[in-house]
Amino acid sequence: MDGVDALDMENFEEAARLFEKASAMEPQNLEHQYYIAVAYVRLKKTSEALEIFESLVTEEPKLFFKAYFDIAAIYSSEKKYEKAIETLQKAEKIEPDSGRVFLDMGYAYKDSGNYGQAIKCFSRAKELDPQLNQISIYMTGATYLEEEQFDQAAQMFKKTVELDPATPLAESARQTIPRVEEAAWGRKPWYLITSFNWGYDDNVARDPLQAVIGGPTPPGTGEGDQYQTFFLRTGYKFLNLKDYEAGVGYTLFSLGYRDWTDSNVTSHSPHAYFQADWDPVFFRFQYDFSYFYSGGKKQYVNPPIYLTFANNSFARLRMHSFMPTISIIEPYNLRSDINIVYQIKDYLDGITGDSSRYGADITQSYQIPGTPCLPRIGYRTAYEKSADGPSTYSYHELMAGLGSAIYWGIWGDLSFSYMRTHYPDFSLTGDRRDSTYTTTFSLKRYLMERLLLSFSYIHIKNDSDYISTKGDEYTFRKNVYSLEITYVF
Repeated sequence: MDGVDALDMENFEEAARLFEKASAMEPQNLEHQYYIAVAYVRLKKTSEALEIFESLVTEEPKLFFKAYFDIAAIYSSEKKYEKAIETLQKAEKIEPDSGRVFLDMGYAYKDSGNYGQAIKCFSRAKELDPQLNQISIYMTGATYLEEEQFDQAAQMFKKTVELDPATPLAESARQTIPRVEEAAWGRKPWYLITSFNWGYDDNVARDPLQAVIGGPTPPGTGEGDQYQTFFLRTGYKFLNLKDYEAGVGYTLFSLGYRDWTDSNVTSHSPHAYFQADWDPVFFRFQYDFSYFYSGGKKQYVNPPIYLTFANNSFARLRMHSFMPTISIIEPYNLRSDINIVYQIKDYLDGITGDSSRYGADITQSYQIPGTPCLPRIGYRTAYEKSADGPSTYSYHELMAGLGSAIYWGIWGDLSFSYMRTHYPDFSLTGDRRDSTYTTTFSLKRYLMERLLLSFSYIHIKNDSDYISTKGDEYTFRKNVYSLEITYVF
């Protein structure tokens, strides 16, 4: 086996060894040096490869004209786009009519964000070399897509298909056209998301509002009931750039029970946000002003819709929420999500004391290579200081989960969590400590574009060390089943 065969078989270490041996025997044959550098690139020895390529174009620039492309490729892989362009400009002076030079220069300009120059280079490449016509038009479309010129991008991809429908490039263009339409839809200045949920809770919480606003799961009534939720979020992006976005919006949430209407909750929440995509870091800051209503009036005949939307309810809570979020896309298929929240709660019922809450969580997820599986682990903590001593608490929670595509477009997710909650001033006789174990299982599937159907099951087991004169009323179990449909307009 010679060095070329070893390269073809992707045995790059053997290829480098064979070409080094051949170069030692024929040092005047610079072609051996070129292939040594090619093998070094595959072995990630880019500095050694670059040194060889540079020496070849210095000594024989015309004979080793192809080395200019290798040098530019190394610089581009290291995101040194200016050096890549400078290298290709040197190649242009040697062969000014080379379409390949302008094609590769277009790649470098595109990757550097200079879209105008990239499009000019792709246009020049197909003028000089008709064989580069289809790839140049395809790359022009890819450049327009990155620039978020969606109409022009779709036009170029359609033209790519028309030129020669049988090529792999045409097939890639066909698959990309729907993505262009989806990206254009995602960049519209307004948004509207709505969902409707029907479920059954076999141990309705005494005060569901506390769970809705992020607190520990409150003790149950011991009775089960059907419930429904309605969620709507809409808004407008007054800053709508590729890497920056800012806007205002409004969220409506309503929880209604068939029989336990006193536990109904409705909230109105205007919000404002700013987000930035600094690859690989994504940052978002959101402020919510939420107004909550509790309670409702039981109907004599149970209607098909249990939601009361604050009818016959009373104003319960006014809350300010400040929520910075950071997501980091890391090497090796890792991702970190960090969420921080600070809430100011002003209760309006004349009974509950005002409070402030601090919370933070971090989740580390991992994409298993070659599979759709996403395991994750996480940690969450919160502290709420209340004017009512017994309502002051802190908790620490550990989480683990796994999400994966299953069959027929169904996405499944299974997670477990353990929470330890401490109420330091729960009673005159002492504190209270709870251990909460939560298991969650969900299935999701898109019935059609932007229409999502979800099923979830939640099991909660809460053990408490506090025993009152009424017994161990803070130890409880509950199961919640729900079916939800969501549509994004």
